[in-house]
Amino acid sequence: MTTDYRTAVETALTDGRLKEAFRLLRQMTPGSAAELRREIENAAEDYSRIIDYAMTGNPDPGREEQLAGIRSRIYSALDLTIREKEIIDTPTLYYNTARTERLRPADTIAALIEQMTQASQAASPFAMASLSGAERQNRRRAVESAERRVFERVWVTVPLSADDSAKILDFVSSDEMPERQRLMIISALTLNALQFYSERTLITLLRIAAADSASIRVRATVGAVLVMARWPRRSNTLAIRNILATLREDGRWSKDVELTLLQLIRTADVEKISRQMQEEIIPEMIKLRPDLYKRIDNPEEMIEMNPEWEEMLEKSGLQSKLEKLSEMQTEGGDLFFSAFSMLKSYPFFNHPSAWFMPFDTDRSEVIDVLGHDMTMGEMVRMAPTMCDGDKYSFILSINQLPEAHKQAITRQIEQANINLAEMTGAELMPEEQARQNLLARYVQDLYRFFRLFRRKGEFIDPFARMINPVGIPALAPDFRAEEKIRLVGEFFFKHEHWQEALDMFRLVTPDAQIWQKTGLALRKLRRHLEAAKAFEKADMLRPDSPWTLRQLGRSFRAAGMSDKALDAFLRLDALEPDKAETALSIGYCYLELGNYHEALHNFYKAEFSDESSAKPLRPIAWAAFINGDFETSRKYYDRLMTRMTPTQTDYLNMGHLALAMGQMREALNFYRLYSPDPVKLLEALRADSEILEGVGVDLTILPLIADYE
Repeated sequence: MTTDYRTAVETALTDGRLKEAFRLLRQMTPGSAAELRREIENAAEDYSRIIDYAMTGNPDPGREEQLAGIRSRIYSALDLTIREKEIIDTPTLYYNTARTERLRPADTIAALIEQMTQASQAASPFAMASLSGAERQNRRRAVESAERRVFERVWVTVPLSADDSAKILDFVSSDEMPERQRLMIISALTLNALQFYSERTLITLLRIAAADSASIRVRATVGAVLVMARWPRRSNTLAIRNILATLREDGRWSKDVELTLLQLIRTADVEKISRQMQEEIIPEMIKLRPDLYKRIDNPEEMIEMNPEWEEMLEKSGLQSKLEKLSEMQTEGGDLFFSAFSMLKSYPFFNHPSAWFMPFDTDRSEVIDVLGHDMTMGEMVRMAPTMCDGDKYSFILSINQLPEAHKQAITRQIEQANINLAEMTGAELMPEEQARQNLLARYVQDLYRFFRLFRRKGEFIDPFARMINPVGIPALAPDFRAEEKIRLVGEFFFKHEHWQEALDMFRLVTPDAQIWQKTGLALRKLRRHLEAAKAFEKADMLRPDSPWTLRQLGRSFRAAGMSDKALDAFLRLDALEPDKAETALSIGYCYLELGNYHEALHNFYKAEFSDESSAKPLRPIAWAAFINGDFETSRKYYDRLMTRMTPTQTDYLNMGHLALAMGQMREALNFYRLYSPDPVKLLEALRADSEILEGVGVDLTILPLIADYE
């Protein structure tokens, strides 16, 4: 019901029928929501004044912004109307929390922050110096309970009042307050604005994004970008544009936005990485394990055996895959999602706030596991490649790990920390790299929450669709420079997000390389004729590129334009003569154009150019058959059967050959291998009827073959 209602109001707004939108709002707003009804009437009166002034015929340069403000107020009223209806009995975690908080009107954000601050002071090392271990844990838990209350209150407070925003800004901007609490509040604001858009909430995030602290700035920037991507039209207001213009005066903002968008785009590769780990790398490692054990009698000799071990990895194809994964991790790819996804079922992760809590060795859960020996805790805290949620997962699961496994992981973490220390000591990690690391880890925490939280289905997943800067109007000035647009386009292209890459490439002045990449992206999207046109433009700017000509020919051929494909392949053959692959392509073009003699000539040329390849066997066999040379066709099909695994189409074509040669029993066997389904077989026979008639087959026998049992 509420979905239909939202759709009706949004349709009216899109069509410019604001009066109809007001009518729908009045109809659906509960009578008990007196303040909301007053706001709707005030907005309607303001709209009437705009109409009245417009009817005077006088110019009104501010009309567009005034109407944008009215639309924004209608959207806000729509959200609040829906929220008032849903809060009655909707059983989601959000509304359960909102109902609970509504019963505690005295627990304002300001009051709860004050309680959290007092609890933190009572749990300071100085205040707890004389307390027992149990008393200390109780005080820590009191802080954690207060932190959770603040998180939940900020998350479900809609709309955020001016006082709420001021208190949050005051707390988050104070370096005297615990950083983990400041960061947690930023995440709560982000969840708040992802659920229901609020200009004030977004402005609060943007103001926090001007902070000097890199961790505070990064978390607020990520939140603001996600909110603007979630609500692209609603966030493109004068107030938002003005605050963004102020932020751009600090050169860090545009760079932070660029890094944020690239990191968010990388999340599209997480599932791909996980599949590769689960389906390719881990099974291959399991296969290799017996051989590794045979070659390494003494595990201590592993280092000495390393060259041989590397050779085994190379032969198995694992080496290149591992190198690719390593490169992706270096660029910020998430290699640990699959491994840690199984470790999110601990009670600690039952509450949304836990997923956004920076790792802290002072947390009661960490102390419960590690006791007072924080060597492991500090090592995990410093781990550069693990996000905070994974650090908690690791600590919570550590007592369940076999000792050997625990030691192996510990050594890996130690080595990663040593590498980080060396980079930092050698000043190889500039500020931008440090920010990128913070970004990567926080985005991983966000991704895990929206993909792994036990009630994830109740949340709008901001990672469900690709985030493209082209679709966020408020951020357009941050990507106005052509080099930035090209950078993002190249990033999309490298990560195989073809449509998004095309969207960016269309915004830059194209050179030969851009046209080449545009063509390849279009080919990947199976838009072959458009791809061919792009490759033609690349060929005009950089003539006689073998790669371009090859792609041009393939695109024309896939588009069914074999004559143009042939022209491209003949040019390629003149540039690089006697290449088997080119000869094959030329042969296929001639075959499709009905020139079987030239087709066979080029297929034989391909066979001669690369005698080790079995690729020419199939087209030679088929072309010889169409040409009526049955003996040659039989010879090549026999060779194909011994050197390659026949396809279904091979069985069909060998059936055709046997039929044309009058070998009915053999033909029936091949046809049954193609398909035992008579309907499918008859369709295939009729599809090839013109060719069969051309080699002398009586077409009246085709239905009989299909019906034969």
